[in-house]
Amino acid sequence: MTKARHIAVTDLTERRTIAVGRDPGIAEAVVPSFRGQDPAALVKQVPYHGTSGPMRLDVVTIPGGCLLFGPGVDGIVFTAEGRPVSETAIFARTAPAVTPERLRAAQEVDEDWVSVIDCAWDNHFHLLTLALPKLPLALAHLPGAAVVLPARRTGAAEGGPAMLDQLLTLSGHTARVRPVADGLYRPRNLHLIWPNHDQPAALHLFDEVFACFDALARAVPADTARRLPKRIFIERVRDARLLDPKAIRSLDRHLAVHGFEKVRLEERDMADQIRLFAGATHVVAAHGAGLSNIVFGGPDLRVLELNSDLDGRGMLRPWFLILAAKRGQHYQYLDASACELADLPLGLAFDRLMGTNRQALRLRLTRLRHRLDRALSRLTSRAGA
Repeated sequence: MTKARHIAVTDLTERRTIAVGRDPGIAEAVVPSFRGQDPAALVKQVPYHGTSGPMRLDVVTIPGGCLLFGPGVDGIVFTAEGRPVSETAIFARTAPAVTPERLRAAQEVDEDWVSVIDCAWDNHFHLLTLALPKLPLALAHLPGAAVVLPARRTGAAEGGPAMLDQLLTLSGHTARVRPVADGLYRPRNLHLIWPNHDQPAALHLFDEVFACFDALARAVPADTARRLPKRIFIERVRDARLLDPKAIRSLDRHLAVHGFEKVRLEERDMADQIRLFAGATHVVAAHGAGLSNIVFGGPDLRVLELNSDLDGRGMLRPWFLILAAKRGQHYQYLDASACELADLPLGLAFDRLMGTNRQALRLRLTRLRHRLDRALSRLTSRAGA
């Protein structure tokens, strides 16, 4: 059997535009953490950067297309002829191909469906920022189509499904989505909501997407009985991301000096996470899904991301830069792959983030001490002569 050739979502011809994006000035949104920091490795990964193509968000229709649900392949789309749509399979954890026999045996569904997820929907970033915003868009622009999501699997990890349940409850759309068991389905028409770009995070360049986050924030009642920290460092429970003990010691010292509290988002429900970020003034974190919650922060939020090389290709991931820029937030980064987590750049980054001059003062005092030491050494040498 020959392997089915992939097809790009941008090559599918049945589409209509539901939103037009605008350049939020991504390159200008980066605040250097220290003099001379070059954001090129970060900015060049931003979708549409350096292109002249228009930014469009489209409803894509695939007549007779198939949708696959299963562990590691949730949301992969195939054309009627069995060609996998490549963008929907980017994050597949197993091979997305289906045999002609399985394609012919796909369960026929006599209604229109719309899929809003990708194979990584159980990751907080993908669920919160790439799947959930498509739900109200689907309901508004495809009112006759059923919005389908994977049914909860026996023995599945609770993190993704539990967070999905909480987000759906807060959004008020629980009754509007349909859980579907694993399998290959062929609805009458299969719809996608997708930007005309091969990078899923291009979705965040459209203003209409962010109404979803505003609605979620409004749905969370205030909790005046508890004090939530204003300056937070996102501490990961299962994956520290920061492995250099020396860098960790320096980071801990700067966090303590500037009054940051460490929080573990895995231990908080979604409503509490929304409250936390809505009230935060400063957020520091290693690159990770928890930073997605800056979408609930206001324009006064100041963000420092400890980023790292994307797959060893000399490029940094700009996903949280885009979210911060669209929210009008102050955004800085340090590149862990370029030794920018040493004590000096860390201190300079915190100075910039907090509007202080602690590290600069330490540098001046160190230089003054070195000059005094050299002067004293010369005097001692002359006296000895």
